[in-house]
Amino acid sequence: MTTVSLHRRPVRLFPPVGLSLLFRPLPKGASRPTLDVRYELSSDHWLRFSARESLGVPEQTLLLAVLELAGEHYVQEGDGATLTRNDARAMPSRLWGTLYPDGGTGLPDTLMVSTTWDELNHRCGAANGGSMIASRRASLRRLCEVVVWEEHAQHKSVRQAFLMVWLEGDDRRIHLAVNHMLAASFFGGQYAKLWMVERLQLGSDLAMHVHAFLSTWVRQGGPRFSILLSTLAARVWPDNHDTAPAGTIRRRRLELQIAVDAIGRLSHWSIEWSGQRTKLTVDRAASGSVRDTTSSDSVVGDSSHREQVQGPSTSADNDLSRNDVSVLFN
Repeated sequence: MTTVSLHRRPVRLFPPVGLSLLFRPLPKGASRPTLDVRYELSSDHWLRFSARESLGVPEQTLLLAVLELAGEHYVQEGDGATLTRNDARAMPSRLWGTLYPDGGTGLPDTLMVSTTWDELNHRCGAANGGSMIASRRASLRRLCEVVVWEEHAQHKSVRQAFLMVWLEGDDRRIHLAVNHMLAASFFGGQYAKLWMVERLQLGSDLAMHVHAFLSTWVRQGGPRFSILLSTLAARVWPDNHDTAPAGTIRRRRLELQIAVDAIGRLSHWSIEWSGQRTKLTVDRAASGSVRDTTSSDSVVGDSSHREQVQGPSTSADNDLSRNDVSVLFN
């Protein structure tokens, strides 16, 4: 695993990506089921993610790396990293048209980034090599096949777009654009902070999956939350946890305890177990050994750009929809 800088910015994560089951640990070597995940933003506004194959933890890591990289490019370049419907440049125009097959009329700006396989591998904490690039290509293809359906019952409207798109240009670089919902945090939208430095210290897909969920739910410096281990297990394995053999349930419980303990060893996380290790209480300190470099002196550009980059993070008091997970916590 490559050395990762401690001075990386936190990923600004669109909350439904962390709170839904868009990504989940998948059995290695097994065929992937189709992806069909619904997330309710409000009683009459919801998202549905669909694709030919489900997304696993490696795909989640790659998406987080792309969002981290796109955010850094936006901080450094401002409008140069912004993708708009009316952009007449050749590559941005192709990216927009691929991302929004219906033309994207009326949709807000989003972010684009140009990078390399070596850079993506580094961001994901992996060494470079042919097999690793092949694996990364497969993960990126799966991400780019995800269709995001946005439905408004009150407006009787349905709109579809892709989660992200990927084009390779004559410069042999990878050109990427992300759905505007993923980029909304840089234009005043809500977001959760997830640190890739923390994620890459975890040794299992399960620990990374739980870390992403808890990073979205538990705000740094915010209130503590408690959750039953059995409830968390039912969320991680929603298809058959209640009907799985007793031996499978015991194994999953042990694996989940190990994953949670790994998160608790991170520098500004605290996990407290009940006496029988059936319930955990999660606390996320406001600061730790990971440095947040989103301060204004790290931003290149004019003052209005600095104000955009320092948008609000999620909090327990913000009006986030958590309908699919609110029952987990006590």
